[in-house]
Amino acid sequence: MTMDSRRFGLFVDPDIAGACQHLLPPALIAVPVSSEGNSVEPAPAPGRAWLAALVGPAKGSVWRARLNERGMANVAVIEVDPARPEHMCQELLTLLTTRLDTYEQEMGETRLASATLRRENHSDKTRFREIESFLYSLGNPQIARSLSWEPSGAIRRLSGEATIVQNIPLNAVSITALDLWLPEMPRNRDLGLSLSIIDAAGTAHELTEAYTGEETRGGWVRFLLDAPLKGDARNCSLVLRFTGNGTLAVGMGPRTPDRSFAARGDGMEEDDALALRVWKAIAGATLPEEPLALLASSNTGSHARFLSPASLPAPQLFAKPASASDYVTADYWENEDVVMVHPSRSGAVCAVIRDVPLPRLSHISAIVTVGHPQAPNLNMAVGVAPAGSIGRDGLWQTCMGPWVHGLPALGWAQAHCVPTSRINGRADIFLAVSLAQDVPNDLSWGLFRGFRVVTADLLDDADT
Repeated sequence: MTMDSRRFGLFVDPDIAGACQHLLPPALIAVPVSSEGNSVEPAPAPGRAWLAALVGPAKGSVWRARLNERGMANVAVIEVDPARPEHMCQELLTLLTTRLDTYEQEMGETRLASATLRRENHSDKTRFREIESFLYSLGNPQIARSLSWEPSGAIRRLSGEATIVQNIPLNAVSITALDLWLPEMPRNRDLGLSLSIIDAAGTAHELTEAYTGEETRGGWVRFLLDAPLKGDARNCSLVLRFTGNGTLAVGMGPRTPDRSFAARGDGMEEDDALALRVWKAIAGATLPEEPLALLASSNTGSHARFLSPASLPAPQLFAKPASASDYVTADYWENEDVVMVHPSRSGAVCAVIRDVPLPRLSHISAIVTVGHPQAPNLNMAVGVAPAGSIGRDGLWQTCMGPWVHGLPALGWAQAHCVPTSRINGRADIFLAVSLAQDVPNDLSWGLFRGFRVVTADLLDDADT
């Protein structure tokens, strides 16, 4: 049987094939005849849709029976009178119009079903995330620190009406809190400081400060959202606005190699980045108002001050292991404004900065970093004692705060210390560094980039 390979077609009775060929496109006509010219029965063809069968007068019932026997009952049968071809055209147009209406209706139903499936799929995904978060929370923390840029010791001071904008390489979904390092922020007055997060849709989400007059010894100030953020999982921006009358000291983190994430605003350098910590939480979980840091007493008369190594006396090597035969030193690097302590493989090395005026000191923290990219992991600590109270033979370990363990190459952290003895006037600051593993001490640059002190008495610039 010879038939055209196009998508649609019409069966034509051989008796009227000649008349139909003058009225219809040849590509639509299929005359069921054999190669020998004998008549054969019409049959379905793969990939072909038969619109109708055009038959001669009084042959309609015979063709319907033939089509039904071959499973083609849906093919319409149109009786054609060669003397009235317009009747055939009218029947075909009615058939095609009905079929087009059916297709459009089916397409609309298909689109509706697709939209319903998308909604159901979105609902299923949302529910799956909720169940996943619930299962995760059964054996894991509900709140996690997702981004941490530790202070580098650099300070930028804002005055008047100032705005800082910084992109954060973190999607906004589930953000619940943000910590800023404000080393000299007094806790007994309103500074006119506001903070907001801008999500991918451009919506601003205001954060509220989590303290009510308490001063944090570590310098971190927490800002909270009412609930974890929702929306698209895309990067967001942090906007800091200062409208106070005085000045605000804002701590900077390590300089960013990607300037698209640098802080932009008055007084900011091209690669400056704010020191910050971003916290994420699962739905329904929030951080406590107090940060995970040592808290000062409720004395509203405390004063916080940041001291750079340049403002302090030169460091001295205080103690090293008796068996140390490798390179150890303590030095001030003027170009970088840091104190470098180089430990021994045999044990910890301690340096001292003597006779620093710290009246009624309640807390000291040091910004520490491992300065060389090929350095081994280091342990670092800071300590403080009344000036001259610990001699060369004294146990300097008794005045140290908790160690920061295993700081990797180019890693940043803060070391803290609460004095074990009352300091009324001047104090000695002790800086200790040791290797975290038993490896050679090559390039073990333990750097102390600055110190934040909290005192009951206000420090004068002349004193430091």
